[in-house]
Amino acid sequence: MKLKRTSTLTIDTVFILVLMALFGIISIYVVLIGARQYKSIAERMSENYETRTVSSYLEEKLSQSDVYSSTKVIMLDSTEALVLTETINEQAYDTYIYAYDGYLWEITVSSGAEISPGSGQKLIQTGDLHMDKISDQLYQFNITDTTGEDYSLYVSLRSCYE
Repeated sequence: MKLKRTSTLTIDTVFILVLMALFGIISIYVVLIGARQYKSIAERMSENYETRTVSSYLEEKLSQSDVYSSTKVIMLDSTEALVLTETINEQAYDTYIYAYDGYLWEITVSSGAEISPGSGQKLIQTGDLHMDKISDQLYQFNITDTTGEDYSLYVSLRSCYE
């Protein structure tokens, strides 16, 4: 009789231990899947943030300077730059926006001042930026993020007065 009771206790103990081990393995597996998904979502959110921020920034700057004769695309050394000209107290200022050394940069100087690509303010990390003035009122921006994904943005100036 004693032998039977010990056998039953041993089987119950082994069953509980196996059940606990199985629960532990499944818990670790679920945590690993969750961590992988979190990492993937965080990377995508970072990429989207970068692209949306650059796009929104360019749209906002062009909206603020919504006169087609005050915007142009030039070459700044070997870098394309968007130049926005505005007059404040009868003094003309140029704002240069360009991608250089893995960042979007901006600098505002008096019109005619000489600048180099590294002399501005770093804004946000980005891959590359190509700009085309399609017409007097339409600009195309091709944005490459840090992962190499390309995005296109079209911005239209609404006003056409000087």
